Amino acid sequence: MKAMSDKMILEVRARLCVQVEVTEGSKPAASPIESFEDMNLHENIMRDIAFHEYDKPTPIQCQAIPIALSHRDILGIAETGSGKTAAFAIPLIQHCLNQPPLRRGDGPIGIILAPTRELAQQIDKEVKAFSKSCKGVRASIVVGGTNMGEQRSELKSGIEIIVATPGRLIDHLQQGNTVLNTISFVILDEADRMLDMGFEPQIREVMRGLHKEHQTLLFSATMPEEIETLAEDYLNKPVHVKIGAIRPTANVSQHLEKTTDAQKIDRLLHCIMEEKTAAERSGHPLPLTIVFVERKARCDEMSDALCQEGIAATALHGGRSQNEREGALRDFRQGRVNVLVATDVASRGLDVSGIAHVINLDLPRSFEDYVHRIGRTGRAGTTGRATSFYTDRDSFLVAQIKHALQELEKGNELAFATGKAARKKEREAAAAFRDGLRADGSDPTQILAVADKYKHMAVSGPGAAEISTAGAADDAWDD
Repeated sequence: MKAMSDKMILEVRARLCVQVEVTEGSKPAASPIESFEDMNLHENIMRDIAFHEYDKPTPIQCQAIPIALSHRDILGIAETGSGKTAAFAIPLIQHCLNQPPLRRGDGPIGIILAPTRELAQQIDKEVKAFSKSCKGVRASIVVGGTNMGEQRSELKSGIEIIVATPGRLIDHLQQGNTVLNTISFVILDEADRMLDMGFEPQIREVMRGLHKEHQTLLFSATMPEEIETLAEDYLNKPVHVKIGAIRPTANVSQHLEKTTDAQKIDRLLHCIMEEKTAAERSGHPLPLTIVFVERKARCDEMSDALCQEGIAATALHGGRSQNEREGALRDFRQGRVNVLVATDVASRGLDVSGIAHVINLDLPRSFEDYVHRIGRTGRAGTTGRATSFYTDRDSFLVAQIKHALQELEKGNELAFATGKAARKKEREAAAAFRDGLRADGSDPTQILAVADKYKHMAVSGPGAAEISTAGAADDAWDD
């Protein structure tokens, strides 16, 4: 491939909406490459790319794969659905193919850490898809909720790639089932979520146990100060790669409806039944819908209520078994059920195409989580809808939503602080807001009424919000 001039590189990156920065004093990052054929990938990887009909790399793949293949560390900012899994899986597989064959009992060559079982399963599936023809590359998934004995046998057989959640990986390390000192390629996916879930000690334990010579790729949806600190501690002069602005609210029409807790279920059933009737009249099934609720018990309650009304629904939460969770996601993806009732475990990392409607039966506790929830729809250039039922106790969050809609209506770009420190400040601001309402005796329902012109929003382009996406994990997901 002919070398690109600096001007051409900047033009391609601008067209791809890719921002690249290098540490001062470091050599320039590898140029973006817009075809898999020009990336000098192993013939077996190319065979699997062709088999799965990946004809053109996504923007994150165009830039991250060449950088990773040049043996540079990467600090990547990209959301779910951008193609980032292939962006790190393909270089990892190529790296494994360039290493001497493993023998039984040898430790892994590469490791991928992810925050939840479901995300780890998605990554494992994609790694295996791109290494199907690579006989010398085997992947093993190490997550909670599955048999330790089976995982132990796989690890001791000599596995090239481990896809793991931090907690279960530490369990195996403590039992001596695998080692870290053979690893030369590390990937931390959705690192901000892992820190949110309290996995920082486990991540640091893993990073400290690695051989000195290794390559690290860290991907995150947001860049709170905790991620910056982690990157400074463990990445070696990383190339910063950011794919566009994270705009989970782009192309999503939002509707806020005030109600009471007692009326919520009836309002939800009415909303979905009305939508089902309209779909049937036009000869279509009910569009894929996610209903977010606060707690696990409410998931089951709402799923049962919808089924009783003839709606194909299922529940996803940490109280269900591994097989039940996998079955629920499979049925939803394949359209056998139209409604997924879920806790916040579905607000992040689950990349399901075609979701048309997100309903917040219970609003989350933070604006970040709200943004990420509604980001499950309106993806990849499609439009989507978000309906949120709120009560007086949601007054602060509704005020934030109203403010964001007003600013977006004006075309203003918004940036939101992320991470634990930011959420702590938000909680303090919410408490002060509630105290202020009590002090002046004002009616929050009047203050927070959302004008009709703000109920529906379709924003794209430079005026769209650059909003962080960190979701809170359900407390039953003990990985």
